[in-house]
Amino acid sequence: MLNRDLVHSLIVNLPGLEFKWREPLARYTTFRVGGPVFCLVMPQTEDALIGLMQELRSHAVPYFILGGGSNLLLPDDELNALAVQLTLCSANIGLDKQEGALPVRLSAGAGVRLPRLLGYCLKNQLGGLESLVGIPGTVGGALVMNAGTRDGAIADPLLWVEVLDEKNRRLRIPKSELSPGYRSLGLPDNWVVLGCCLEVEPCADGVQRARLSEIMRERKRTQPVGWPSAGCIFKNPEGLAAGALIEKSGLKGLRMGDAEVSPKHANWIINRGHARALDVVALIELIEDRVRRDFGIHLKREIRIMGS
Repeated sequence: MLNRDLVHSLIVNLPGLEFKWREPLARYTTFRVGGPVFCLVMPQTEDALIGLMQELRSHAVPYFILGGGSNLLLPDDELNALAVQLTLCSANIGLDKQEGALPVRLSAGAGVRLPRLLGYCLKNQLGGLESLVGIPGTVGGALVMNAGTRDGAIADPLLWVEVLDEKNRRLRIPKSELSPGYRSLGLPDNWVVLGCCLEVEPCADGVQRARLSEIMRERKRTQPVGWPSAGCIFKNPEGLAAGALIEKSGLKGLRMGDAEVSPKHANWIINRGHARALDVVALIELIEDRVRRDFGIHLKREIRIMGS
C-alpha cells in the first residue's frame, strides 16, 4: 500500500532527484498506453539513486524501474507506485583504455538507450552488437530480459553486469556467475541493474553499415516496427514460434478498440491510435485461451503487465 504522505516527504528531502507528480506515462512507453503514476523519479547521479533505493526499500515503498518502457503495459488508471528512471544517472558509454587490446571492452550504463549504443558503435567502427538493431528500450532493460533476436542476445558479448542487490550493495557480477537463458539473464527481481561491460570488435565501416541496414530491412519486412507496440507479447514455446500458433488460430488482424493483433506479425499487438490497457489485456487473454484450446499450449508472456 502506498503511503503518499511518506513518499512525498522522502522525495522532496532527498538530494539529487528530479521528480514529477502524477506524471502521465503513456509517452514514456513504446506502446503509448498508460495513465499517470503517483511519482516519476529521475536520480541525477548514481549516488542519488543509491540513496533513493535505500529509502524506498527501508520503508517498503512500491516502485518499479521504468527503463525505456519497451516491454511494459501500464494500467489506464493512476498507478500507486513510484517509477524510477535511470536515463540521467546511468547514461555513460566508454571504452576500455587498454591500447591495442582485443577484443575491445565497451561499458554502458543501464540508462543508455539501445539505438544510442548502436550509434556509438557505428561511429567508432565497433561490431558485435548487431543483434540489438531495431530493439527499443535501454541497456538495463535489455540485460534484465536478455533482449535479442534470432541473430543473438545481449548476453552473448556480455562480460559482467553491475547491480544494486537487495541490500543496496553495489556488485559486479561476471557472466560466469549468471545463468542467462531465453529472455532472462537470471538476475533476482529485486536487484537494480546499473550497467555492464560488453566485448566488441573493430570492423570496417562499410561492412558494418551494410550489415546493420540488412538487419533493419528484414525487421521492417517481418515486423510492424512503425506502430506503437511492446514488441513480442509471448515467448516462443520450445521448438515453436508463438506468432505462427497465433496465426494458425486465425487471430491475425483481430481488434479490440484500437488494440490489434498485427496483420504483419501475430505475436505483436499494436496500438492503432488510442488503445487502452484493458483492450490489450483482453486481446492477450483471448490469444492465450485460443492457442490453449487449439494446440494445448500455454503461452508464456514476454511483456510485463502492471496493475493499478
